[in-house]
Amino acid sequence: MNKPIFILALSAFCMGVAEFVVAGILPDIAIFFQKTQAQVGWLVTIYAIGVVIGAPILSVPLSHIDRRLQLLINLGIFIVANLVVALSDEFMLTFFARFIAGCMHGVFFVNATLSVLQIAPKGRENSSLAFMVSGLTLALVSGVPLGTFVGHSFGFKSVFFLIAFLSLLAFLGAFFSMPKNLTSTPSRIKNLYLSIKIPALLKVYAVTAGTCGAAFVLYTYIAKFLLDLAGFTEETMGILLLLYGCSAVLGNLFGGKLTDSKGCIMALRLILIAQVIFFALMGISVYIKPLVIINLFLIGFVAFAGIAPLKSFSMIRAQKYAKDFSESAVSVNEAAFNVGIALASFMGGIVASSFGVAFNPFFASLFALPALILVLLTPRKV
Repeated sequence: MNKPIFILALSAFCMGVAEFVVAGILPDIAIFFQKTQAQVGWLVTIYAIGVVIGAPILSVPLSHIDRRLQLLINLGIFIVANLVVALSDEFMLTFFARFIAGCMHGVFFVNATLSVLQIAPKGRENSSLAFMVSGLTLALVSGVPLGTFVGHSFGFKSVFFLIAFLSLLAFLGAFFSMPKNLTSTPSRIKNLYLSIKIPALLKVYAVTAGTCGAAFVLYTYIAKFLLDLAGFTEETMGILLLLYGCSAVLGNLFGGKLTDSKGCIMALRLILIAQVIFFALMGISVYIKPLVIINLFLIGFVAFAGIAPLKSFSMIRAQKYAKDFSESAVSVNEAAFNVGIALASFMGGIVASSFGVAFNPFFASLFALPALILVLLTPRKV
């Protein structure tokens, strides 16, 4: 891959670590701020809300400048936001900085996706896009477990200093390596409004939110689940999260192959059935360590297997029902990924506080159920 695409992959890696690492260091943050883990879970939720706002809305004013400058502004603000998290001793300031970082995350993935399509070698657009997105998945495999280890060893603030440093490297790489002729087509708020008026597209967004979000009813509180209920130690947390990340990579690859062979609707049907079953099984096996490990692998696998068919479903529907503003429709669907995460994290906090974290796997299963019903009612030929 050429340098610009590598820089975008590194940026995606930083965004992924920033989004997901809080789940692994939730107990440390709760102790530092003297908050409950359910309250600290809002740091995950507010980041996801920022992505939802950033992806479709902030992309509109930035679309009037070239994509290289968009990326530099994007990464610059993201660096500052993570430095604030690293330096802040006030929970509300940290909360606000997480929101800003989330907004930049949303802007990034819209801009990066469209940039890759411009700079990728002819005939290799899809593989280049996959390489860029792999930075996000790699964050789960190595960045989050490493961040959890660093957070436990040197304090959670050190994780955000590390994110800021790696993002600075990405910023410098973008400054020197990104082409200066990457044009951007100005967007309009009206197109976003049109994208949420079409019932066929609303169905896509709902399926995306349900499929992507379900795992986060549990994953946001996975540290508490594994430590307090399953009886694992903090020393093993990094290994367990690495297992989850590896299963996510395999699931992502499997989802792409399944979509190629079965089509996006059949792939989503199979994946969502598996989600409903495996999430519930995690709750049943909570006190049996070997089964917890197996189920942790399975839920990571099925959670990320849905990415490829969801993107395919969104592109097909956008080109069919929103020909003149398909990019806006796709950007709204990108936001829907994190609408699901935000809603799921919020539900996870309520469940953990009201019933106990032992019930989170069952509610994760219920979260995926509406998406399953929608795809079962959708004809295979979309």
